[in-house]
Amino acid sequence: MSAVTKPEPYSGIVMAVLAVAFSAWALLTVPLQGAFVLAAASALAWSGWVTFSYARPVRSRRVIAVYLCAVGFQLIHMAEEYTGGFPHEIVELFNSPRDWPENEFLLVFVFGFGALYFFAGAGALYQIRVANFFLWWYALGAGLLNGIAHFVFPIIKGGYFPGLYTAGGHLIMSGLLIYFLIRENRELKAVEHPRPAAVDTTA
Repeated sequence: MSAVTKPEPYSGIVMAVLAVAFSAWALLTVPLQGAFVLAAASALAWSGWVTFSYARPVRSRRVIAVYLCAVGFQLIHMAEEYTGGFPHEIVELFNSPRDWPENEFLLVFVFGFGALYFFAGAGALYQIRVANFFLWWYALGAGLLNGIAHFVFPIIKGGYFPGLYTAGGHLIMSGLLIYFLIRENRELKAVEHPRPAAVDTTA
């Protein structure tokens, strides 16, 4: 029996619209340098999701466990950002005309996304297609892209920037998650299209 059925297109369309809407909100409200990272993260997450996990939602608990550990690390990272005054520091770093209120940062990016991450983990246990989007959101956006950005900001500033100490962990966790997500896709493909048994021609 096939390990996967033909996916419906609606989840992809809905998440594309939501990703564009979120990117537009970020570009209109968040300091532009941070907004560009968020918009790029949205595009990368959607692309990775559609390429690897849309037709074949994650089934392995190993992948979901790595994702949940990564989300836990994300909260540690954001604790460093919060205590270091990340929203204020990024405004100062780029002389942004836009303010980034601390309460907005906490409500949207810590509590809001934190809740979404854990709901997505629960959804991924049941192969819910949309939930898999957030696995890729962390892997390519909140993890990989964000981790790289946190090594760039101190170079621009010429000193410590909030989030630097935990940025390396982001790169490690996102690298592991990307590896397991791609491996999961290959394993599901192998189940879906098993190789034909070799024919013994020596008889």
